[in-house]
Amino acid sequence: MQDPEKLKKSWEFQRAYQKGNKYWNRYFVIYVLHNPCNHLRLGITVSKKVGKSVQRNRVKRLIREAFRQLRTQVKAGYDIVVVGRTPASRLTCQETQKALTHLFQRAAIFNGSCRRRDRNH
Repeated sequence: MQDPEKLKKSWEFQRAYQKGNKYWNRYFVIYVLHNPCNHLRLGITVSKKVGKSVQRNRVKRLIREAFRQLRTQVKAGYDIVVVGRTPASRLTCQETQKALTHLFQRAAIFNGSCRRRDRNH
């Protein structure tokens, strides 16, 4: 059974890369694409450039946990692909959450209930 909250197919990632809006900082690149079904779906990519499997899996776990904590504040109806960059392997969970919050705010996918901080970053 397909999990509706995860992007799994290669074509889903490709569609986000080609048609989605791209935002980045030092640690992550995110692609945000409005989807027709009213679900919020996450895809995670971490290249072998980041490190061996242990480092890559740690980055993926950090992204999943940060997203789990932020998901109630993110608008539904988007496909989000998060690409982990090499410096992300040294982040803590709180730093990961802060970096993703910053990108989600720039992408304007936070609900109105969330305060706008870091406007000039």
